[in-house]
Amino acid sequence: MISFLKNWIARRIAVGEFSRREDVVRFACFRTLWTTLAAVILNFAVYQTFGRLGIFDVALPPNPVSDTIVTAFVAGPISFLAYYFVGSAIFDLAVSRNEFERLSRIDPLTGLLNRRAFVEVIAALEEPYVLAVFDIDRFKSINDTYGHKAGDDVLVEVSHMLRSAFGAENTVARLGGEEFGVILRGQTTDETIEAVNLFREAMALHTFEVNGKDITVTTSAGVSEGDGKLSYSMLFTKADKALYVAKAMGRNRVVHAEEIAAIVPSNGNGEDKIAS
Repeated sequence: MISFLKNWIARRIAVGEFSRREDVVRFACFRTLWTTLAAVILNFAVYQTFGRLGIFDVALPPNPVSDTIVTAFVAGPISFLAYYFVGSAIFDLAVSRNEFERLSRIDPLTGLLNRRAFVEVIAALEEPYVLAVFDIDRFKSINDTYGHKAGDDVLVEVSHMLRSAFGAENTVARLGGEEFGVILRGQTTDETIEAVNLFREAMALHTFEVNGKDITVTTSAGVSEGDGKLSYSMLFTKADKALYVAKAMGRNRVVHAEEIAAIVPSNGNGEDKIAS
């Protein structure tokens, strides 16, 4: 019975039945109606059976209609209160569950999606898309020079800039540390590179106030394209490799994964030197 109740509650929460307070009232009213009806029928049946058979000296009520009304007025309020309390408890459980699920998908510092949620978004995509991986250049020096609180402030401000630049129609996430990811859809390769470069340039021109001082921060980015079939791991590897090339070329630049072969010389074994 307990297992059945757990499964029933889990299914109700999963379908969003207790997502609003109004759902609790609706639940209580609907269940009260059926419980009151059952109480009236059961009361009538017990009186008729016990009264006619003389069980426990139960006598038939002199006015069945009045008895039915009294039963309804007693069972109704009690049932409503009981179901309302039960519904409220399920509602609170649903809110807690949804909040936990939301927090498990959100980076607590920046408010962006975390890596887990980002991977889930990519896994659900079927149309072509582009993955851009951004990394703040020389971020460790910010922490070492101004402290980790200053580094966190920079991360938060960069996340706001990313959301402002890409968040309206695309997916933005913090992948970890000073690394961010953006999924861009509905754009050509050239349009994507242009958009990523515009953000890179805006970052380089932006002034960050850190511990009362104005500093500038640059970012590098690696870009790779997916068709909805390529795994996140493969896609990220290509973008991360392009990002590494961007860093090796002096930072503050964008490199597409398809450009690596033209940028990095081969080591003679069919592999680029950066991978060896």
